[in-house]
Amino acid sequence: MDQLATIALVILIGAVVGVLMEKATMYLIKQRVNTLMHHQFSGSLTKTIFWAMMNAITWLIFVKLNGLESKTLECMLLFSIGIILSAVDISIKKIPNELVLMTIFVGGAFIITGQPITSIGMNVFGLLIGFVIFFLPAMIGKGAGWGDVKYAAAVGFCVGAYGIISAIMIMTFFLMIYAGYLIIRGKGNLKSKVALEPFMASGFVSVLILNLINSNYHLFEFGMLF
Repeated sequence: MDQLATIALVILIGAVVGVLMEKATMYLIKQRVNTLMHHQFSGSLTKTIFWAMMNAITWLIFVKLNGLESKTLECMLLFSIGIILSAVDISIKKIPNELVLMTIFVGGAFIITGQPITSIGMNVFGLLIGFVIFFLPAMIGKGAGWGDVKYAAAVGFCVGAYGIISAIMIMTFFLMIYAGYLIIRGKGNLKSKVALEPFMASGFVSVLILNLINSNYHLFEFGMLF
């Protein structure tokens, strides 16, 4: 398949999946609320086109970074799941268990088929790190919810011990930028409650992208982002 045909196919499939992501987001929200609500992520043709183009362009970026490889497919799927999770969390402050399980399933499938069985220990360790770091705040009701705990554990399983630490560092950086924005605009302060999922997913996707770049260009000689 030539390059132009590959690009066209990735954009087409990515756009179709993007539209399905919008539908899935609305379905998951409706299953969890009993009252009618305004859906900020759906309800117009413009928003549907945005979903389609956002997913298509991001998938194309992954393919450009790493080609049509199994690792690329893993990143594409995990990105799309993370977007749906983020949209649901922003809308109703809930994280569907179905999407957490999908994250573990996708990550686990590529872990089992893509690396020696002896290396899976680091992924299990990453799951434990993600769980413990978010479990304590959830226990005292400060910042994290139980959905965040489960998703952090899933992310840790997908990217391993070093990856989850890196993802949390990047997430914290994005949270600091957002907190600064709230303070400057007078819309909140450091104690304002926000949906953590978009920031967690941003850290997760950032690690996936950095790993793809590093696998091709070997920019990092240390394990933190590996």
